[in-house]
Amino acid sequence: MKKMHTVLLPAAIASALILAGCGGSGSGDSDSAAPVTDITSNVEITFWHGMTGEQGKTLTTLTDEFMKANPKIKVNLQNQSSYADLQQKLTSTLQSPKNLPTITQAYPSWLTQAFGDDQVVDLNPYINSKDSKLAFDGWTSDVLPGLRDGVTFDGKTLGMPFNKSTEVLWYNKTMLDSLGIKPPTSYDELAAASKQIQKAKGIPGIGFDSLSNFYITYLKNEGKTFDKNLDVTGPESTKAFEYYGSGINDGSFRIAGTDKYMSGPFGSQKAAMYIGSNAGETFVKQGAAGKFEYSAAPYPAKYALQQGTDIYMFTSASPEQRTAAYLYEKFLTTKDSQVTWALGTGYMPIRKSAIADPKYSGSDSAIAPILADATKNVFTPPVTDGYQQAMDDTEKALESFLAKPNNDVKSALSNFKTTYDSDWNQ
Repeated sequence: MKKMHTVLLPAAIASALILAGCGGSGSGDSDSAAPVTDITSNVEITFWHGMTGEQGKTLTTLTDEFMKANPKIKVNLQNQSSYADLQQKLTSTLQSPKNLPTITQAYPSWLTQAFGDDQVVDLNPYINSKDSKLAFDGWTSDVLPGLRDGVTFDGKTLGMPFNKSTEVLWYNKTMLDSLGIKPPTSYDELAAASKQIQKAKGIPGIGFDSLSNFYITYLKNEGKTFDKNLDVTGPESTKAFEYYGSGINDGSFRIAGTDKYMSGPFGSQKAAMYIGSNAGETFVKQGAAGKFEYSAAPYPAKYALQQGTDIYMFTSASPEQRTAAYLYEKFLTTKDSQVTWALGTGYMPIRKSAIADPKYSGSDSAIAPILADATKNVFTPPVTDGYQQAMDDTEKALESFLAKPNNDVKSALSNFKTTYDSDWNQ
């Protein structure tokens, strides 16, 4: 459970207003009144998102299905082109709450200030409602624990898990089979397999899509948390830098670098394996087509980082808009909707029942058969003010360190410490 700075609860919510468009004029914290349980008149809600291509098409299909079953609710899908554009628009609009949408797709790190300012609705009164139309079936028993943790702040459920993924090991099955290498299940096995591949094939064995994700996950598996209390000059952090640095120095590791993502080098057989999102299978499949057989395995350590955005609801929405939006979110997270979403987008289902559903587990995806194992121990680091900046600076620090063969790790971490510590105190 993550902590935020202390907040003040505002006055009781004004009486319900049926408002169209982006935001309503209602204000206040969702705890100050019981949720509206019935939609008695037509209500319109707006959803800002960044889903394009097949992801956008699948979202539209599910939304149309929801509106057909709920004719009094109209959902306006407003695509913001990209995550960067969505984040920028949210940041600027938070200063004018009446212009906010009803709900938005977002990373929690984008909204830490909004959480503290009571601009985001706590969904607990809806999830735990005694009214069967609202109560969320399977919230604690079926939704993956790591995903629930990712939207829980100071005991409040401030979001609904949406387009989620975790990191997995993508590997060139044809190459590994020819060398008698089994998919690594630990960092030590990964390093050993990568060295064997480099010696036999003259290419790096492994690369990680995200250096900051590598660092955060490595620390987690060493028993350390990526937060303001972390000493980046400590032994666990040093071990993480040395692990990747050793692989770079002997040629068995590489970084994505100017390729941005490892799926490109992997497809062109310039790397035999890579750690990246399970949602990247479309790119993996395209790259491997006609050249080699690929496969996937769980992240080679106990803990794997969960990624992706959630859906957050703003307190600027009227009570009826909030209920309509919650019902829409609830629909998107049903087992059947999650199977449709996963098959159409490559993202992972947020429910255990959807992961186990034959329609998903029996699909032609390389991820489906391994996802139950890959999500056993997904985790979310504490997301507080400074988290995003600390992540960005960690990426830069590792990239800079790895660009200089035989760089002195103590010196690099000593220089990084000042930046890292200041990130959390801005």
